[in-house]
Amino acid sequence: MGSSFRQIVRQQLRTTALDAAHRLVSERGWASVRMGQVAAAVGVSRQTLYNEFGSKDKLGTALVQRETDQFVTGVAEQLARHADDLEKAVTAAVGYALEQAATNPLVHAVLTSARTDTAGLLPLLTTRSEPVLTAASTVVIDFLTRTRPDLDTDTVEIVTDSLVRLTVSHIVLPTDTPERTARKLSTLALRALTAPH
Repeated sequence: MGSSFRQIVRQQLRTTALDAAHRLVSERGWASVRMGQVAAAVGVSRQTLYNEFGSKDKLGTALVQRETDQFVTGVAEQLARHADDLEKAVTAAVGYALEQAATNPLVHAVLTSARTDTAGLLPLLTTRSEPVLTAASTVVIDFLTRTRPDLDTDTVEIVTDSLVRLTVSHIVLPTDTPERTARKLSTLALRALTAPH
């Protein structure tokens, strides 16, 4: 019972600290964030924060990992929400990715390998964007093969790879609103997926 309670308290501390770090990074950029500021926002001592994370870089790495996990989960949720309509599903997933990158500096940094690095997280992004893009692609491929088994497997993989890369391209250099861009990319993907082979 005691051990379980300690784990709950520790998890709550981690969640609250990551929430606070996220707010501070969004407001000031990673380089300006100090462990003392995060600790003060959480209401714990700086030493407590160091005991939990070890260092500022490890706090940042945990923050990047959480944002990555939440992003991939969000893509999967958007697809699942429209499982009976392929066009709506793809539009919603692409729209979600574009909106997240536009409003969340951490997601933007992760998805674009911090090319613009507005959050100052480049030193933490040692794996760059490939893992999150691969995870997002896997989610899309799994969705398409599960809901549309009639589609050609090779075509699904090629179209998904292209869709993900085009989405990142529009994140780096937006030319339209996220909503219109999502519709355009979805239309392009659907035509490629359903074209005669």
